[in-house]
Amino acid sequence: MRILFLLMFVGGLALAVYAMLHGVERSEKRRRQRPSPFFNAPTAAAFFIAVGATGYLIATHSSLSPAINIIVSLVVGGAATGGMIGLLAGWALRKRENAHAEAEELQGQIARVTRTISATSPGEISYTLSGRPRRAPATSIDGMNIDQDSEVVIESIENGIAKVELWSQVEQRI
Repeated sequence: MRILFLLMFVGGLALAVYAMLHGVERSEKRRRQRPSPFFNAPTAAAFFIAVGATGYLIATHSSLSPAINIIVSLVVGGAATGGMIGLLAGWALRKRENAHAEAEELQGQIARVTRTISATSPGEISYTLSGRPRRAPATSIDGMNIDQDSEVVIESIENGIAKVELWSQVEQRI
């Protein structure tokens, strides 16, 4: 029994390292959906670490029967899993505010000017986000005019207006 619990503990640690390196990934098929807080590497790692550690400690430092050891270990593993699900659902995987999430995804995105951007009034850009074409009002970060059909890079989004810079200027810095 000790070896089984030790293997569960070590396997849980390996799974936890994998989760730290890869996070809670979204599969390509479900890219638009939020990852499940129930079925993922961190939740499985919490279960295996808790069951393995509890079972090993009980097996090596007590005289409880193997059946009681397994029951106690599974209860502790269930509690750890519940805690991890609560942590993931309430903090790590909570739905981000769309405007904030979109602004993060747009930084560095290449767009095309669809209506000339002038120093005095915003123009308009078009870009693709999550496979869907989008349009947004835009101003130049340096206050310069940017002609229609120019390629620009989105620097940031402030109050729903994209701050952009000519791609040719960004390209020169690279």
